[in-house]
Amino acid sequence: MEGIFFRKSGRGKPVILIHGFCETLEIWNGLAESLAESSEVFSIDLPGFGQSRLPPVPFSLADIGEKVLGWIEREQITRPFIVGHSLGGYIALAMAERGPEKIGGLCLFHSTPYPDSEEKKANRNRGIEFVKVNGGGPFVDTFVPGLFFDKKDPAIPIVDKIARNTSQETLLAYTAAMRDRPTSIDIFKKFERPVLILVGDKDAVIPLESVQEYARLANNGLVQILNGAGHMGMFEQPLRVRDILKGFLSGA
Repeated sequence: MEGIFFRKSGRGKPVILIHGFCETLEIWNGLAESLAESSEVFSIDLPGFGQSRLPPVPFSLADIGEKVLGWIEREQITRPFIVGHSLGGYIALAMAERGPEKIGGLCLFHSTPYPDSEEKKANRNRGIEFVKVNGGGPFVDTFVPGLFFDKKDPAIPIVDKIARNTSQETLLAYTAAMRDRPTSIDIFKKFERPVLILVGDKDAVIPLESVQEYARLANNGLVQILNGAGHMGMFEQPLRVRDILKGFLSGA
């Protein structure tokens, strides 16, 4: 399928939900339904995930951000509030660099404007080589449980099933693009619209300490900590995430 596959529901201020790595719009199902009570909600499949076709590789996350901005323009969505989970947050920041006037606000959901550290880049490289040799399935075996604080969380099989539908080509292309993304700190500091930062206090991927560090740089930011959550707050703390987002959007 060409372009970006999406689902739309509700009426009101536009909100775009951008999923993370090895995910699809399906991860937002419960949250999208709640937000649609007072907002017009768009859940999208990023290019290469779900029902959106992978663009020619290699590509950068800035390239993907351009594609999402183009889709926003085609759909005539006016200054949406963008919720980006992990990888989705990186793409949202790339969009904020290229079209800040097109964005009404940001939520970095278990995400960061920092680039990969050298250690993280090395881990990405090891992941790429592992997938090339072993395929995506064995990668998912360890990747998905590592996103959750509680390794017996009932949502793990749901996320695992979604992740296993990620093609090897998509997995490799996005891993390289995340590894090579530049810092977004200057973009983050200059962004003038409301910013919500959601972080799990048990997140092993985006540690709380690093979030508290970069959050001080926001012009108009609010940090909310999800106690007992790892990297998947929409599943680990669904009611709190719903209430925080609805409250923030009502005042944004």
